[in-house]
Amino acid sequence: MAGTGIVALADTIFAEIVEGKVLDEVRPANTSRDFVWFAAKGPSQVASFGEWGDGGAAAAITNDLTEVSSSVLSDTQVSATASGFGFRVDISDFVREINVADVYGLASRQVAAALAEKWETDLAALMDDFANVTTSASTFNGVDLLAGLSALEQRDIPGPFAVYLDPKQTGELRVDIATTNSSFEDGGRNAALVSPNSNSGFFGTYMGLPIYQTSLVVSTSSLVGGAIFASGQAIGAYEVIPQRIETQRDASYSSLEFVGTHWYGLCEVSDLRGQTLKSAA
Repeated sequence: MAGTGIVALADTIFAEIVEGKVLDEVRPANTSRDFVWFAAKGPSQVASFGEWGDGGAAAAITNDLTEVSSSVLSDTQVSATASGFGFRVDISDFVREINVADVYGLASRQVAAALAEKWETDLAALMDDFANVTTSASTFNGVDLLAGLSALEQRDIPGPFAVYLDPKQTGELRVDIATTNSSFEDGGRNAALVSPNSNSGFFGTYMGLPIYQTSLVVSTSSLVGGAIFASGQAIGAYEVIPQRIETQRDASYSSLEFVGTHWYGLCEVSDLRGQTLKSAA
C-alpha cells in the first residue's frame, strides 16, 4: 500500500532531488508577431479588418466636355474575436525549500512557454487555409517556394513577404540549397541556411524572403502545410490583453501560484494575399 502524508512525500522527494532545468524547444517561439496585422484595441471583443477592392484602371474621357463617370468602390471586412487563454503552475513552500533548482524561475519559464505555444499553434493552423495552393512534386525545394512567390506576384500582391514553413520543409530546403545545382549566388551555396536552426523560430533568408519555422505547422492528408504571404496584410491579430505572467500567494495551500493569461484572436484577412505551400509529410 502506498504511503500517504508528509512523511511519505518527504521520503519520495528527498530521493529525487536533482539539479534540473527546462530544455529549449523551437515550438513556442513567437515568430508570428513579426508579420501579422495588429488591429488597434477598442472597447469590443471583436475587431474588424477592412480591405478595399481594386478599382481598376481609369477610363478614357471622350472629350473635354464629357463628365468623368463615378465609380463604385467595394470593401470587405473580416473579424477576429478575442478569447482568453491561461496556464497556471503552483509551487508549494515545501518543494521550494527542498529543491536545489530555482523552481520559481522554472515555473515562470514554463508558463511563458505555454502561452507562446498556444499563440503559435493558432497561427500555424491558418497556414493551410489559403485557397491558392502550390504543392511540391516531391521534396520541397527552392523552386516550389519561388513558384508560390510568383503566384502572389501574378495576383498583383506586393511585398514585403514572409514565409512560414513546417520543419520538414525547411529541412528539405536546406538540403536543396546545399547541392551544387541549387546555386544562385556568386560562389554557389547559401551557407547561412545550411546552418542549424536556433530556438528563435527564424530559419533564415532565401532570395530575400524571410523564413520562419516552428514545429506547429499543420499536417493533413499526408501533406504538411506552410505558406508564403504578404507580411502585415494576409493575417490579422486582435490582442486585447498581451501575454501576462503574475504570481499570487495562496496561504491556505502554502504555495505560490504562477498564472499566465493572454486574450487575443487571429484571422485570415485576405485570402488572395497568401499562397499555401504543401509537400509530403
